[in-house]
Amino acid sequence: MLRTLTKAAAVSTLLVLGAGAAFVLWPLPSNLLERQGLVSLQLTDRTGATLRELRSREDGRSLPLPPGELPERLRQAFVAAEDQRFASHPGVDPFAVARAVVQNLRAGRIESGASTLTMQLARRLRPRPRSLLGKAGEALWALRLTLHLPRERILREYLDRVPLGSSAIGVEAAAQLYFARRASRLSTGQAALLAGMARSPASLDPFRHPDRSLARMRQVLERMRGLGFLSADEARVAASTPLDLVAAERAFRAAHLTTAIERALPALGLDGASRVETTLDPSLQAGVEEAVREELAGLKDRKVGQAAALVVDNATGEILAYVGSADFFDEERGGQNDGVRALRQPGSALKPFAYGLALASGYTPATVLSDVETHLATPSGSYVPKNYDRRVHGPVRLRAALANSYNVPAVKLAERLGPDRVLEVLRRAGFDSLAKDASHYGVGIVLGNGDVTLRELARAYRGLARGGVVGPLVEIRSGSDAEGQPLPIPRELEPRRFLPAEVVGLLTDMLSDESARSPAFGVENSLRLPFPVAAKTGTSRAHVDNWAAGFTRERTVAVWVGNFDGAPMRGVSGITGAGPLFKRVMLLAMRGLDPAPLVDRSRFEAVDICPLSGRRAGPACPGALSEVFLPGTAPAEGCAMHRREG
Repeated sequence: MLRTLTKAAAVSTLLVLGAGAAFVLWPLPSNLLERQGLVSLQLTDRTGATLRELRSREDGRSLPLPPGELPERLRQAFVAAEDQRFASHPGVDPFAVARAVVQNLRAGRIESGASTLTMQLARRLRPRPRSLLGKAGEALWALRLTLHLPRERILREYLDRVPLGSSAIGVEAAAQLYFARRASRLSTGQAALLAGMARSPASLDPFRHPDRSLARMRQVLERMRGLGFLSADEARVAASTPLDLVAAERAFRAAHLTTAIERALPALGLDGASRVETTLDPSLQAGVEEAVREELAGLKDRKVGQAAALVVDNATGEILAYVGSADFFDEERGGQNDGVRALRQPGSALKPFAYGLALASGYTPATVLSDVETHLATPSGSYVPKNYDRRVHGPVRLRAALANSYNVPAVKLAERLGPDRVLEVLRRAGFDSLAKDASHYGVGIVLGNGDVTLRELARAYRGLARGGVVGPLVEIRSGSDAEGQPLPIPRELEPRRFLPAEVVGLLTDMLSDESARSPAFGVENSLRLPFPVAAKTGTSRAHVDNWAAGFTRERTVAVWVGNFDGAPMRGVSGITGAGPLFKRVMLLAMRGLDPAPLVDRSRFEAVDICPLSGRRAGPACPGALSEVFLPGTAPAEGCAMHRREG
């Protein structure tokens, strides 16, 4: 019986050893060292400064060491602190195991686990219960890792995954958290402090327990000296050199943009990115944020609670400044709402696109439109459009009607052109939010009765700045994965034309005409700048929303002011509410630039016209005006309204 039991035990032992050997010899799983979900995502501005860091995991933030050779001092510090025979053992250190057994027997409990760096890595890759069986599993995995991976790779994987307190995972994240520098630039003392923390990150956290962490650092330095990594003088200097510990920080700038990017990552195919560089210009962003706060403070008595602003580089489509509200953390005013992407009614800010369609359909800046009380039949009943000043102005030239933002001529123009054609141009210009059919909006589409976003408005006005070609707005310059490899950045749309270039040139001339807009807005108004700007304001019904958008050759600016809860403002129009903010932001956007000419007037034909008939002025026409036309479109007939008698 004893012989049978002995034989069975031997067979069982051989089977266990065989199974263990087979496990160790079997190739590593292909996804074992996968980094997705390990690495935090850093969102930066265009200079590389961190705007926000998104945690890669619920229990911490992690950054990988950059490719290349491991920093020597870090290698030495962690080997000295955690695994002095790392270079020679097969993943399990038999001497450490023997020592741990003796210590645990003497203590009557487990005080030492004899874990090597490789066993600690195995625990991070394949978590197991802290038990004898779990420890045996770690040992098998450590043997398997050592058999299939170079030691340099094992050490790198360990250094990228070791918890180092304050939710930092890996030495790169810890170096930036505690010392605001890359791991490759750590001093000997700083490297020793991090290595010392690996044993007990919480109790040795230098933010919470500075005395303990310093004492442990000195122990590690002494071990490094004992292993020949440091001389006695080097160890002494490292122990006495200031560590330059910095206060814990969590960058959270450009909150609305970074939040929008975070939500869009899966759709963009960037959910595995570790670094995303945005297009933001940090200096301009700070200036626009300040302008928003200060302008809102001046409008507080008029019940204006929020604002948003965008600055776009016309050449590239890159968003240089993005402000979604005055304060992301202002709960009372709904600060976490993003005014750049919120759907609101844009008022007259959509008129230029209808007038552009008119110019492309045979109208000219001299075409006379009727501004008299008008009753329009709509599916919901009779509609009587009103001008902002509650007056009618009789016959007005198309240029004056647009520049002064008269509503009645615009609505009648939309009726003649057809709401379906106006809507088609708007959609071609990138207003994707106008998704309902033309019968839903009717002629009111020209007055902005459909909801759009500030971002769409900026994109469309940039399209005007580019001669009638809408293109994608760009918020991300580049992205890279955990290995530093670049990731493709999809664009939101392919460039497309929505109005002819020559028509947009003439429309731009009208939108930048200061004298034409002065009857309604005065000579000194908020759209008047030291350089030519094509601009338009808008106010939605009941004074709920104010808009202003415009462009130079170099920049497009779009702003919104209002209240996220839909409360009406008091006595504020686009020219007095959004206009002053637009002016400040445009001045900031053009700082340091030499503005190029906005319109080449030599492309037009200049003709004197009668302001009342819109035809060529005769000697009897009072107040004849010089108007410009696209070649071949100037009126051929003379004015028949005014004749000299006698």
